[in-house]
Amino acid sequence: MAKEDNEDSSSSLHSSTSTAAEMSYEKQTPGDWPLEAPYRSKYMDVDSPTGSESERHDSFPTLGPTISRPGPSRPRPHRFHTGAGSSELQTGEKLTRVTSSLSRMSSRQATEMEADLRRHISEHGKVRHSGELLEGNVIVDLGNGEEEVIIVDWAPDDPDNPFNWSNWRKYSILLVAVFITFACTVSISSTSILATWGTEYFGVGRNTFLLQLTLPLVSIAFAPLLLAPLSEVFGRNMIYQVTSIINAILFIPQVWSKNHDGVLVCRWFQGIAQSVGNSMVGGTVADMFLPAGRGVAMGVFTLMIFLGQGVGIPAMAWSGQELGMKWTYGIQAIAAVVSIGLNLLFLRETRSDVLLSRRAKKLTAKTGKKHLCAADLQKKSIASILSVSLIRPLQFLFTEPIVTALSLWIGFAWACVFLGGSSIILIFESYGFDAAQAGTFELTLAIGAFLGFASQQHQEYLYGRAARKNNGRAPPEARLYWAAYGGLMFPLGLYVSAWTGQPEVCHWAVPAVALCFSYWGVYCMYCGVFTYLADAYETYSSSAQASHSFARNILGAVFPLFARSMYIKMGYPEASTLVASLALALAAAPIALLFYGKSLRKRSKITSALCKDE
Repeated sequence: MAKEDNEDSSSSLHSSTSTAAEMSYEKQTPGDWPLEAPYRSKYMDVDSPTGSESERHDSFPTLGPTISRPGPSRPRPHRFHTGAGSSELQTGEKLTRVTSSLSRMSSRQATEMEADLRRHISEHGKVRHSGELLEGNVIVDLGNGEEEVIIVDWAPDDPDNPFNWSNWRKYSILLVAVFITFACTVSISSTSILATWGTEYFGVGRNTFLLQLTLPLVSIAFAPLLLAPLSEVFGRNMIYQVTSIINAILFIPQVWSKNHDGVLVCRWFQGIAQSVGNSMVGGTVADMFLPAGRGVAMGVFTLMIFLGQGVGIPAMAWSGQELGMKWTYGIQAIAAVVSIGLNLLFLRETRSDVLLSRRAKKLTAKTGKKHLCAADLQKKSIASILSVSLIRPLQFLFTEPIVTALSLWIGFAWACVFLGGSSIILIFESYGFDAAQAGTFELTLAIGAFLGFASQQHQEYLYGRAARKNNGRAPPEARLYWAAYGGLMFPLGLYVSAWTGQPEVCHWAVPAVALCFSYWGVYCMYCGVFTYLADAYETYSSSAQASHSFARNILGAVFPLFARSMYIKMGYPEASTLVASLALALAAAPIALLFYGKSLRKRSKITSALCKDE
């Protein structure tokens, strides 16, 4: 930490790169800021400084009504109104009265309060500590009466701000994080094909063996409700490190034991550890990449999810057939150990609020003056944090129309991907292929993913064009152009594969090509949803993604249990047609958001506060 500058040094007014609104890095010049005097947040009233012009230069500009005081005095700190109710503005010697404490604020009020405060600090804070931090004095009631604190935020060029890290550092962290995703996806998705040999290996029925898929997916659905929001408070790196070790340890009994009940217990807890690869990596991307560069990074993340299935399933199929079940678990265990080493070498904390909070604590210890970041004002007891962490994602799922619609849409599509683990094998076995050969057709998923990744570059072009039309900051809906196309490609590809995937009708290459296009559509859908939620919910992106991950994994856990019987009883073409028709109906979700997304976000309790920056 650099040595603190003298208190009377001249201040420079800069924009902040805070995660709450990702303010003016790419958006506005100082004159364009919406916080021009006179300004009053319903949570913040600011006194006018008094005294000489030199004193005023080193203090905050007037944001509220001028309050006259006789004679020069030191600049007064800002009184930060933290109550839910309105306060009466007093003139003369009296200042704004704080009517209630932070502990009484709702989640929406806390979100608005933090956004307002960060806007204010970014516009009027002093640059101190050798240009590292923006600071502003605030009077706030933290629950024990009013006290004066110093709020810190990032200076624009701070090298410790994750947005300012080098691309090499960002992508090294990203690639290590998505390797977790890849390895976990292989472990989960390969269960369907391994049922071919696993039933005999463990001496159980097919549906009983498939509980190795269902149980971890259910735990993956619930675990992010706790882990992802906690990562927003305590940081992501610690959770990555601990869960990777747990994941590796739980492979030991799977390699050496034939007790299927014991393996199921391991798979349940392993799902909790593996959930970070699904729900937390999107938050890591939002931590490090501004919207202009976020699409490519999110594309890499999505690509690795699809490769985990498209490459992992054929690899495990051939391992199961040629090497046996023990080696299928052993190979996955080796990958888990490699992941631990990579995590220790490359992963570092990326959560901006956590890094700022740590800095504030160091400054408090160093100066004796209480320093906080804006997010610290929301911190409550552990019990309260856990309560909010568990409730917020489910609350988003049932009260945020955007999250609800996208969760059902992508959840159904993702369940169909898992359903394909059974249906694709059945379809291509009818052409005379054995189980491993039929499983190789899951490579269509990988091919579709590469096509999707290529089309994502055009999506980024469209996003950049939208940004140029909107003063450098595109609306989140600009992330959904290719997702809308994908929503149509997915069912159309299923229709073609349904009626051409018959030996007496077409060569096997025809349904295989159709599946490539279908999975291309799913990739575009998946990537679009992740980037959209990251942009629309910003600070709470992990909670929004945990909501849609919940729906996605619950549906993915259930579909494989009835897929085989449905295809056998209905017939392959008829079953695929039913799935395609449902997918086509749900494709209306992204198209509707392209037209009505902004109005929906303005009505949202969470995103309405963030819409102020558009």
